[in-house]
Formats: sequence, structure tokens, C-alpha cells
Amino acid sequence: MNHPKPVSLLAERAVRYLRNTSRPVDSRTLAHELLSTRTADESAARQLLETGFAGDHRLVYDRGCWTAAGRPSRDEPVGAPDAVEPERVLVFVRGSRSDPTQPYQLKTVSALRLKGEEVIGACGGDTVDGPYGNRLREAMLQLLDGAIPVTHAPRATLRALEQWLGESLSFPISLRRLGRERVGLALNHELEDLVARLGLEWRGGDDPLQMADTLDACLIALRRPDESLQSLREGAAHGIKPIDWSRYAFNREFLRRIPRVPGTYRFYDNRGNLLYVGKSKDLHQRIESYFREERQRSERVQRLIDRVHRIEYEAAGSDLEAILREAEQIRKDQPAANVQRRIRSRRGRAERLRAILILEPAASPNVLRAFLIREGRLIDRVPIGPRGGGLARIRRLLDNHYFSVPSGPAPVDDGPDLDVEVVVRWLAANRDRVVAFDPTDLKTSREVIERLRWFLSQGSRFDPDGAPILSR
Repeated sequence: MNHPKPVSLLAERAVRYLRNTSRPVDSRTLAHELLSTRTADESAARQLLETGFAGDHRLVYDRGCWTAAGRPSRDEPVGAPDAVEPERVLVFVRGSRSDPTQPYQLKTVSALRLKGEEVIGACGGDTVDGPYGNRLREAMLQLLDGAIPVTHAPRATLRALEQWLGESLSFPISLRRLGRERVGLALNHELEDLVARLGLEWRGGDDPLQMADTLDACLIALRRPDESLQSLREGAAHGIKPIDWSRYAFNREFLRRIPRVPGTYRFYDNRGNLLYVGKSKDLHQRIESYFREERQRSERVQRLIDRVHRIEYEAAGSDLEAILREAEQIRKDQPAANVQRRIRSRRGRAERLRAILILEPAASPNVLRAFLIREGRLIDRVPIGPRGGGLARIRRLLDNHYFSVPSGPAPVDDGPDLDVEVVVRWLAANRDRVVAFDPTDLKTSREVIERLRWFLSQGSRFDPDGAPILSR
């Protein structure tokens, strides 16, 4: 089967430029636009471009100008005749390891994204540190988003690639595995061995686009009649259901941009119904974990991601704040997928929340967040700034709800009823990073505020190991 493709990133860039300009372009102008190179004359510029284009069939030179041939017509996809083939990304990686016991070191990565027979994206380069490497990583992630990766790289190389990308590949089709299963090669065979076993032409060298072309030729040869890319991918999933990203109102880029802060998140279905409310110390890690495609999911989680269509999240400023917001939202909205959260409190637990002030580290620009609780109800939560902002408000709350004034402490009837057991368990789990005490153990609200000012004057309420300065 004829399988023509551009053999260089330069050719792909030229095709896009010419299609965008919609007019013929002379060689000197094209060389300057693509290569930032000024040439002496049209002949020299044409020779330079022809070398870079390497005979790409889409680029036509006529009457002193270059044009891009019209978009190719869609051929019947390889595989099931009525199937709509998903886009695929051919991934080629180079690197080395100095010792078998050492991790694989990436040197270069390249990838082509194809829709049917047409290349619709390409990128590649050295995996160096700094702005260039960051731009390459971003380009690779965008190229991989929503497509099926195809590669011949061994698992150790893929792990190095995933570590560099910062996320796992979405069930790549492994030509190495297919070569072992379908043509009897050893698992550690080289790509050249697979090409020879399939009777294809081997074009060695370092041109990553030639290697990508070779990968796609191997994929075509290894596919069985009427076999779809999706079925190949499902075979690589080992029973784990791949995620259909097209059904969501978000994509991988949305997940990448979720901040690593405490907060709450909400899952909605395609009718806008609230399915689930959750909380986490790290919103990015928690929400992304639902959509990791390399792990087996519980039946409950699988049902949830099959129904979710849209995600909302909200930073909370602290972990306890996230817990309290989650509890409030569940009580208020009663999402369908949330299990009952109220836990039967152990005897004596409620007394722990008769009167308590909790201090937890807070996200910038604040340094602390104070939670004032009395009689099992949350009176208020107050952020405290590095210069004492919020302390005056805390003192008013202490005077009104904790300490005797002429009319006595104000009744507690307007704060949310807390799940005592959840808060007590949270305090036990976080005893090395929070301060909690009964403010009525001190004589006046002024003494409580003096203690809070002392915490602030230390620059940190906690020693370098995370333990509180003041033991409880």
C-alpha cells in the first residue's frame, strides 16, 4: 500500500505556511520564513528547500514559486471498513544508559500525529533543561492529547519518557509487544529486526521522521484484517478500560492546570446534575488520579468516570477548610455518588469539641487559618496574615462566644453542625502539623490573642520537622 508522508518537520511547516497564506511563495521568502535564512538568489534558496523537503509530495515548485497541494482525500482506513479511526501519534525516543542498573537517560524525542493518511502535527528535539526543553515538553503533551500513541520503545525507555513528560502515556500500542506476539521475535528485539521480519525496507539513520515513517509501516504490517486501532489499544490495556476523552467537557490540559493546593471538587453529569463532591490536600493529584489510565479502577470509581461530564474545583486555603466545605456541600446538595459521611461518634468525643481553637498552616498570602468551634458548631474560620490581620476579629468572637461578658456568652445557634468524629479524627491524623487548644483554659480573650501573636512573632508556628512549637 502506498503510504506517503512528509519526511521532515521542515516540510510539515512549509505545508502549513503555504496553506495558511493561500498563495504561491518564492523560495527566498519561504526560506526566510521557515529557516530565518537569507539566500543570495532564488536558485540557492530553492536548492536549500528541496534538500529539506526531501521530495515531499505535497510541496510543488512551479514558475518560480512554491504551493501546497490540496488536502488529500480520505482513503478507507486500515481496519474495520465502517470504523472511524482515531488519530495516532508515532513516538520515537533516543537515549542511553551508562550501566544496566542506572535509569535510562533521554536524549531526543520526536512524534508525528496522523489523522488517516495526513500528518496533522509534528514535533521533536533534544530533552534539555530550560525554556527550549519546556516548550518541547508542552508540544509533546499537546500532540499526544486525545490520540493513541504508537511506539517501539522498551518499557524502561517509556518510563523515562513519562517521567520527563510528567504524566503517563495513554495505553500506547507497543510494536515491540506485537512483534513478539505476532511474528515470534524476542521481546528485546531491535526495530531493524522487526522491519526485516516484516519484509519492509529499512532506512537507518538519525532522521526522527524517517523513523516515525518506519513505525507506521510496521503498524500497518502487523495489523490483522479488519482490526481497529482501538482494539489494539484495548489489548495493550490488559483489561483496564481506556478513557474516552471525547465525551468530557474537559481534556488533559485542564487536568494539568489544576493547582496542587487543598480544596474541594465537584463532578457533574452531562445534564448538569451534581454527582459527587470530594476534597483533597492536593487537588491536582486527587482529580488526576481518577483519570490515570494505567491502573485498575474500582467498580464505584469506574461508574463515576463513566457518568462525569464536567468538573469544578475550588481552592480552600487549608486542609481542614476543605473538609468542612466538603461536609457542608454534601449536606446541602446530597450528591448521588457520595456515601453517607456522618460517622457515629465515640463516647466522649463530643466533649473534645465543646470549646476549641484550631490553628492550621494556610496558603499565601495568609500564614494561619483559625477555626473557632464551640458546642460542636463552627463559629467561624478566620485567616491570619503575617502581621496579625484577623486577630481583632478573632478577639471579638472569643468575647462573644467563649468568655464571660455582662450578659454571658452568646448562644451557639447559627454555625454549621460539625461531624464531631470526622473533625476529631482529622485532629488525630494531623497532630504534628496543627495547634489545637481550649481557649477557655486561659483567663481572657486578651491572653489568647497574646498567644497567637507569639506564634506569629516566631516566623513559624512549627519547627523544621513540622512539629508544633507549643505541645498540646
